Formats: sequence, structure tokens, C-alpha cells
Amino acid sequence: MAGDTRSLYPFEVKLAAVLAHIDGGMTSSDAMAKYGVKSKSAFFRWCAAYRESGEDALKPQKRGRPPKSC
Repeated sequence: MAGDTRSLYPFEVKLAAVLAHIDGGMTSSDAMAKYGVKSKSAFFRWCAAYRESGEDALKPQKRGRPPKSC
């Protein structure tokens, strides 16, 4: 099946890649290659989220509709 090629990255990989780029001075291309990140847009989204809200922004978020309360 074509299409569904989205990769999921663990929190530790996201954080390490972002810190290597932002705090470590590594270029974005080098950080993406070192940590196996395929999507440039996802990587830059992680960097922006990290700059705005810190490492908590890179943690997995609940998805979907919240349960209905009676």
C-alpha cells in the first residue's frame, strides 16, 4: 500500500536531535542524519516547539476526542 510512510520517533530521539542542533551547534542536516530523522518539516516543528515550551512540548500528547462526561 502506498501512502502511510509517517515515522514515529520516541521522545528521547526528538529531544537529543533538537538539543544537538540548538544547544550543540550541530547543523540541522547533521542532527537529522545522526538521529535518523527523515522529515525536515517535522524536525523544524520540534525545534520551534522546544524553543517555545521547552522539552515538555516534545512529549507525546493525547490524541482524539476527549471522553464524554455525563
